[in-house]
Amino acid sequence: MNNITIVGRIGRDPELRFTKDGKAVASFSVATDHGRDDNKKTTWHNVTVFGQYAEHAAATIEKGSNVIVVGKLDISSYEKDGQKKYVTKILADEVGLLCRWNPVVADKTEQVMQKVTQAFGQPKFLDDEPF
Repeated sequence: MNNITIVGRIGRDPELRFTKDGKAVASFSVATDHGRDDNKKTTWHNVTVFGQYAEHAAATIEKGSNVIVVGKLDISSYEKDGQKKYVTKILADEVGLLCRWNPVVADKTEQVMQKVTQAFGQPKFLDDEPF
């Protein structure tokens, strides 16, 4: 069984691109920490998401977001200058924002209504009776 789950913070905004046949692919990095104080170590993980889920991930997460990533560990290799190189990444099945450590998003209803009022004047409300 090949499953991996990490909890960390997004290191760079997702890069969204498309294959020749139009399938979306999003790539980003996630940092995980372990240890304390002077012994604290950060490990960077490359994450790839495919399809419509890639588009959603690219639209909803950004650098600094705290996330949980669930997927499969993928290790591939290639040759460069006669040497074999290895690339390790997580092929994500799930990426979710963690509310516990992400800042609360402020309700901007009041600000939006002020802008609407400035642009269109004071809203007029209809009476309870339509006729």
